[in-house]
Amino acid sequence: MTVLIRPMTVRDFGAVYELGVRCYKVTDKPYNYWSIREVADHLQGAPQFCAVADDAGKIVGFALGTDSFELIADTAHLEWVAVAPEYRRQGLGSRLLNQLVDKARELGCVSVVADIASENAYSRAMAQKLGFAEGISVTYFMKQLS
Repeated sequence: MTVLIRPMTVRDFGAVYELGVRCYKVTDKPYNYWSIREVADHLQGAPQFCAVADDAGKIVGFALGTDSFELIADTAHLEWVAVAPEYRRQGLGSRLLNQLVDKARELGCVSVVADIASENAYSRAMAQKLGFAEGISVTYFMKQLS
């Protein structure tokens, strides 16, 4: 059976959150803000930028974004993309990203920003394959106080 890429619904909420917990290093700082609230904010604020990969009722991937990026006009933001480890290397990440890029184009956005961790070589290569170019890089410095 083919995995379907479709809009996310409220019924998918729990599965999306749990898959994010499985896929993200939620203890990495400063990128440790994956939360129930993060999923809810995306689904409520920009439902047209929330998609899931559905394998016969099982959520095996998702992409969450918004139709804006900080103060940059006409730029969508693809913030969260995850595919279950057992479903990787099958093109689902590309299909999810393309779904959101197509939605951004449909809504009149002129560019799309995607957040990708610098050590995530696979995701960086996938983004480049899909026509994304590496942009401005910001390095966070942190000092532990305890």
